[in-house]
Amino acid sequence: MLLDIRSLSKTYPNGTQALKSVSFTVERGEFVAVIGLSGSGKSTLLRCINRLIEPTSGTILFEGHDVTHIKGEALRRYRQRIGMIFQQFNLIGQASVLKNVLMGALGSVSTIDSILGRFPQSLHEMAMRNLQIVGIADKASVRADSLSGGQQQRVAIARALMQEPQLLLADEPVASLDPATSHSVMRYLGYINRQLGTTIICNLHFLSLVREYATRAIALRNGEIVFDGSPSEITEEWFRHIYGEDAVEVEIR
Repeated sequence: MLLDIRSLSKTYPNGTQALKSVSFTVERGEFVAVIGLSGSGKSTLLRCINRLIEPTSGTILFEGHDVTHIKGEALRRYRQRIGMIFQQFNLIGQASVLKNVLMGALGSVSTIDSILGRFPQSLHEMAMRNLQIVGIADKASVRADSLSGGQQQRVAIARALMQEPQLLLADEPVASLDPATSHSVMRYLGYINRQLGTTIICNLHFLSLVREYATRAIALRNGEIVFDGSPSEITEEWFRHIYGEDAVEVEIR
């Protein structure tokens, strides 16, 4: 078992209960899609897992070790083992694609070397391999802000791979992309999961993507798990339970 979430809850200072005693486990090699309406707790869940935000209660075990409240060097080492992809790409627009990818290896070089852009040849070679994995090695020398949205997200994926993560978290990675580009990005995530063996937890809105790429789906509604199983088991009845009685599946790309 890679990840064990036990009774995880998060209440924000304004009183909003984003997560309510959420429990599940993730085995190595799984591709878990977390689905649900906006505000259901999906982003909060991922941010608790990588400790961008502090859970209110509950326990997060990673490879059997309690990481719920670790700090300092222990937290830094933990985050080095977890890659994170965001909806907004978070690239340095004026920097080259290659430099953006190298930024994913900041934990491997000193602060001064990273500021001066002094990365060893081995990391340059690794960055180029990761760009090849996401099919964009030919763009290594161009500015990141000259790329399309889908290409920028692929750069962000390559950057996350620089950590050689055991777990890759993707928070709505295709929410700002059109359907065709969404499938392109998801295909690369699928490849990373199947061929590299990287465990993935990915927040998604679109059920068709979940069915095509995920091996398992977890649905959140109002901060609680209401479904955990195979994507193929999400029937129309389950769909309405997850998204509401007025939801129409055709609207979910």
